Amino acid sequence: MPTILTEKDYPVSVLFDFEKGDFSPKEKTVERHVSDLSMMFDDQDAVDAAIEQGDPIIYEIFYHGFETSLSDMALGVTRIQPGKIGNEFYMTKGHFHAAEDQPEIYFCVKGNGYLLMEAKSGEFRAEEWKPGVISHIPPMWAHRVVNIGDEPLVFVASYHLAAGHDYEPVIEKGFQKRVVEKNGEAVFIENEQRG
Repeated sequence: MPTILTEKDYPVSVLFDFEKGDFSPKEKTVERHVSDLSMMFDDQDAVDAAIEQGDPIIYEIFYHGFETSLSDMALGVTRIQPGKIGNEFYMTKGHFHAAEDQPEIYFCVKGNGYLLMEAKSGEFRAEEWKPGVISHIPPMWAHRVVNIGDEPLVFVASYHLAAGHDYEPVIEKGFQKRVVEKNGEAVFIENEQRG
C-alpha cells in the first residue's frame, strides 16, 4: 500500500450549478444526438425526420474522474432535454456495466421522469423521478433514464471507472417497456422489439 501521496492522491472539489445542470471544472463533455440513439426509438420515420431537421441533442454527459493510487471513483452529470421522437420520450441510451459486480448511484436534481431498470434475469423496474430522488442501481441491472417533463431532466451519477459500459444487449433488444405519450400522459407500453 502506498504511503507517499502522489499528485493525484489529493482531495478534489467541483462546483455544481443547480440551475444549469452542469459543474466545473469537468474533464469531458459528451453530446448524444438523435443520430446516436437512432436504433433505440421505435418510430424510425420520426428518427429520420428529426435527423433531417438538424439532428438535435437528446442529452449531454459531463464527466470528472477521481482516480487515485488506491481508488477510481467518478462523477457524471447527465442533462436530458425535453422532447419526443414520434410519441416516445427522450431518453438515455441505457447500459449494463461491463464489470458485473459494479453498482451505481443516481441523484435526480431537476426535472421529472423515470429510471428504467432491467435485470439480466428479465425482471423490470421503473422508479418515478422528481428532484430529490436518489436511486441505487445494483449490479447486473441495465439502466436508462427517460425525461417526461417539459424542462431538462438532470441527474448526478457516482460510480467506479472500472464499471465500464456494455451497450450491446440494450441495442439488440431494448428494454421491456417504452415510455410514450398517450392523451397527454406518460404511459408504459410493451417493447414490440422483444417479439
